[in-house]
Amino acid sequence: MGQEMLDSENKQPSGFSKYLQPRFLLLVWMGLGAIFLAFISISAMIPSDAPRPGTVPVGSHRVGGEMADFTPAFPPRRAPQVAFTGPGGQVSLADFRGQVVLVNLWATWCAPCLEEMPSLNALQKKMGGDDFQVVAIAAEPRAEEKALRFFDEHGIDTLDLYSDPLLSFATTMGGSTALPVSVLYDAKGNEIGRLVGGADWASDDAVNLINAAIAGREIKG
Repeated sequence: MGQEMLDSENKQPSGFSKYLQPRFLLLVWMGLGAIFLAFISISAMIPSDAPRPGTVPVGSHRVGGEMADFTPAFPPRRAPQVAFTGPGGQVSLADFRGQVVLVNLWATWCAPCLEEMPSLNALQKKMGGDDFQVVAIAAEPRAEEKALRFFDEHGIDTLDLYSDPLLSFATTMGGSTALPVSVLYDAKGNEIGRLVGGADWASDDAVNLINAAIAGREIKG
């Protein structure tokens, strides 16, 4: 009997039970702890804005100066698909997919709108093309008639005439009850950010913002 008990105590664990021994579990926890500490150390050495593996670093652009009131969208919102009137009839922002688009909502009764319109005209003249378009939308009843008269009287010769007389697009775009409001969309139709109030869109700050959007750089406030 005594010999049997001794043999039982000296018998080595076998199968799955050997992995439940305290010494083995201690080694496992020590190994996991070492891996965790190594991960923390490596993470601390990598800048928080470092690109994810497999991505191309494109940098970022911080707005300021004339664009200081530009507010980046977080999270990005999709462009509304509500139609508005263009030179050839009904259009939507889907028709501009592949281009960075600056949508400007304005009205002829809005003094800040009229003040900034020449700078939007200048921006379109300087940067409008395959990569970028200014879409200035007159948001008021009888918009086409009034806006066309204003364009003629003030030499707005580069911008196309867009209008939203029923305010359908304006209400869908949301986010502001004041005019003017300018919303910048990327080439995929995602809102980059917006600026409420008038601004000098022909300024270097505005041009730098547009160039950053075309390059796909992150816009920071």
